[in-house]
Amino acid sequence: MPIAILPLLTVSDQTLKGLNEEIGNAFLSKVITLPHVASMPDETYDKNREQYDANKVLACLKSKTKAVGAEKIIAVGNMDMFVGQLNYVFGAAEKGGRICAVSLYRLDQRFYGRPASYERFKERAVKEAIHELGHCYGLDHCKSKECVMVFSNDVISVDTKGKFFCESCREKLRKAI
Repeated sequence: MPIAILPLLTVSDQTLKGLNEEIGNAFLSKVITLPHVASMPDETYDKNREQYDANKVLACLKSKTKAVGAEKIIAVGNMDMFVGQLNYVFGAAEKGGRICAVSLYRLDQRFYGRPASYERFKERAVKEAIHELGHCYGLDHCKSKECVMVFSNDVISVDTKGKFFCESCREKLRKAI
């Protein structure tokens, strides 16, 4: 079964195409893109924080995607997300589950007052997408700084980690797939 990309709110076709290719290569899988979800339910948005609650987003999408014929589903959106007391997250996943989400919001150079760079944005988005899908396949955070499964608590961490699995994580992924 394929991996499905579910675009949330606004995501460019260019970004979706780039993610499709890279995810397919990383997981040796066919990747399909589902129709855009144009809006999210009010209960997923925390008005006080002005952010989406990633766990509520996952729960909402889980119920909406039951009939989708895909092994894993990665929701991708230009929305600021948080989990618990963390100020923000780049993504969230059901460990060993079927669905994960990536926030593109803080991966864009423009968020930090810098000129846009599609290549840097794409690289960051790919790393976070592969990372979150890794969690869906049961992988934990890795201690190897080069591994895509290392935890990223800021965009500099995203930039410095690799986009590939280390040998140990690759072996765990191979067994999971």
